[in-house]
Amino acid sequence: MSESRRLDGSQARLLEVLTGIADDLRAAASYVEAILDADPNTDLDPLWTAALVRYGRCFGKGVSPWGAGETVGSLSEVLQVRQKHFRRLRDTLVSHPGGVDQTYLTEAVLGAQGRLQVECTPVPMFSLGRLEAMDFAELLTALQVLVDRRRVEVENDLHAQLAEMSEAEFRELPQAGYGKDDIQASIASDRRSDFVPTLRWPGTMKRRPE
Repeated sequence: MSESRRLDGSQARLLEVLTGIADDLRAAASYVEAILDADPNTDLDPLWTAALVRYGRCFGKGVSPWGAGETVGSLSEVLQVRQKHFRRLRDTLVSHPGGVDQTYLTEAVLGAQGRLQVECTPVPMFSLGRLEAMDFAELLTALQVLVDRRRVEVENDLHAQLAEMSEAEFRELPQAGYGKDDIQASIASDRRSDFVPTLRWPGTMKRRPE
């Protein structure tokens, strides 16, 4: 019967973050694929919203450092422009309705009885078409390749560490608990220490002393 232990250290935490980034990029790509496959009468706003939200999560302020700037800098100039464009769409159209790109319109309406009324009505959130979806798909594919490459590099580093680890050292590693009680206990332990976790779940285990 196999046993699991939680790997500690900066490389293990980085692998967790990169895996989450890769998952979000794949999810965004799946929504874009659905947009491209949709029939003409499909309401695409929910799909665009989902794709941009999952994409934006990879670059949000609350995301732990994973080399985003270096990764984006590795893209071609055309794809870097697209990256800024789709991030802006996420930050304006999705996160702040009625912001820079208005999604509601206030109008003065002259009714049939000659009475003036004020109406605030929604306007199409996106003027995004098939060509823009294709551009987004190309960007997501390029980012997935770069992130997966980095993730494999980190995973190989961890494999090299395991190759030098004895069975006794393996058994000294913390249990790999993922249940609710395990996470809460881990957070409570962190709060009693000088270590303040900065990574998303499950990266909340107390760091081992150097």
